[in-house]
Amino acid sequence: MLGTFGLFWTGALAQQVPNPGTLCLFVLGATGAFAAGYVAQLWRSSSRPIVGTTRSTDVRRVRRLVLASGIYYVVLGVALLVEYGATGPGSIIASLQDPAGAYLNKFTVYQQQQDSGRTNPVIQVLTLLGFLGTALVPLLVVYWRRLSGGLRLVGLAGIGVYSLFFLYIGTLKGLGDFVLMIAAGLLIASSRNPDRTGRKMNRRRATVLVAVVFALFCAYMVSNQADRVDQFGTHDRVRANPTVERIVGEQVATGLAALVIYPTHGYLGLAYNLETPFVWSHGLGSTPAVASYGSQYLGIDTDQYPAYPTRTEDRTGWPAGMYWSTIYPWLASDLTFPGTVLFMAFLGWFFARLWREVNLSGGILPTLIFVQMCLLVAYIPANNQLGMSRPAVIGLATLLSLYLWMALTRGASGSAPPERVQR
Repeated sequence: MLGTFGLFWTGALAQQVPNPGTLCLFVLGATGAFAAGYVAQLWRSSSRPIVGTTRSTDVRRVRRLVLASGIYYVVLGVALLVEYGATGPGSIIASLQDPAGAYLNKFTVYQQQQDSGRTNPVIQVLTLLGFLGTALVPLLVVYWRRLSGGLRLVGLAGIGVYSLFFLYIGTLKGLGDFVLMIAAGLLIASSRNPDRTGRKMNRRRATVLVAVVFALFCAYMVSNQADRVDQFGTHDRVRANPTVERIVGEQVATGLAALVIYPTHGYLGLAYNLETPFVWSHGLGSTPAVASYGSQYLGIDTDQYPAYPTRTEDRTGWPAGMYWSTIYPWLASDLTFPGTVLFMAFLGWFFARLWREVNLSGGILPTLIFVQMCLLVAYIPANNQLGMSRPAVIGLATLLSLYLWMALTRGASGSAPPERVQR
């Protein structure tokens, strides 16, 4: 969180910040609140030894979930490819060779859907099953050794087909999600070995694997972003370093410059939002997916309750749908900016609680929610990622509802969850 903020100040966009003092005070305050909440949870709970083993019933549930979610991703990936115009391998290969054109075509298809009111019943049903989208990668990574070859193949096929869709539309979001979920899953798996030497070896292997996956993602991102700069003519915003350009060439240097700007430019949007007066969005600003449901099924005119980034776009021209403004203005649309700082303290507290549960109990549900929280935290410099799409909102709401119900059930029975971890 602080790394992206520090990197932002090394770029040219930092010179456009109208309120550097306010921006630094808020970001450092929100990050400090997150850290304070995390530490408060650790101090609140006494350390307990890790004992026991994963129950066989949990392993069976994991296998069923991996099978169901692998099939879910295959069907969803194919349905999305067809919906966005893929007609066969030839069209997919052509899009892979022109990521900027594929990215532009995505918005064309989306606008056609909006204008015609066209819906895809298969995608609508799969959206309601968003919970399955949260399960595949974490469980596949954490329980890899407990899965059969067939289940591994189904899981990898689901990841492959769904990734192919995002490559087809030239978008990094789905690929980035998989990278982050793989990293979070490896973090969990590497922490569960009861032997200290084994944990160190697991962490070294996990670090190497994450580094390889991240390097491949960054390589594609450099190519993707360089192509977008050429396609959209944004060389004035993405300026390649002259020294780097002489060494690696203009195309790669432009991609590397975009690689730095891409995860950091949201702080300039945040600076603009911090100067916009607060107007409550009546619960519809922080999560656009919820607002879309309110508009479609309840007839709510969401234009009457615009989110912070939308109002800032009207005031400054910083495009809410094209550029990022970090997660903070979205949350502040309903919570105010001071309220958002308090929310970050709660998020840090909940994040630490989940991490403890993942290591002490090894439960499936805390594992899935922890990985979702990793996505939320990783996208803090961008937006409220878990609130942007309907499947993500439905998936997270399902997990949290089950988590709350289990907590209430345990509280009513007066029993504590068993201490167990995977071995």
